[in-house]
Amino acid sequence: MVKQLLVVMLGTGIGSVLRSLILMFWPSQRTVLTGVLAVNLLGSFFLGVLSSLSLVKVLTLFLETGLLGGLTTFSSMMTESEQFGAFMKQAGYLTLQFVSGFAAFGIGYLLF
Repeated sequence: MVKQLLVVMLGTGIGSVLRSLILMFWPSQRTVLTGVLAVNLLGSFFLGVLSSLSLVKVLTLFLETGLLGGLTTFSSMMTESEQFGAFMKQAGYLTLQFVSGFAAFGIGYLLF
C-alpha cells in the first residue's frame, strides 16, 4: 500500500508542476479560453486515452490518479468562474468546462 501511495504522490507532483507551468505561461485574460480550461481538456483527453488501454494497476495509479489528477483542477475551475460575475455567465463557463471535458474524454477514448 505504501508503494501505491508513493506512486500516486509522484504522479501528482509531476502533474501539479505541469499545471503550474501551463498556467504561468497561458495569457491571463477574461475569456472562456483560459489556462484552467486548457489543462482540464488536456487531462480529460488523456484520461480517455488511458481508459481505453489495459494498463497495469501501478501505471493507472501513476498516470490517471496521480499525473492527470494533479494536472487537472476542479477547485481552480470553480474559483475562476467567479471572474465572469453574473450567475448565468458563471454557469455558462462551468457548463463549457463539463461538456467539453466529457467530449475530450470521449475523443481520447475513441481514438485508441
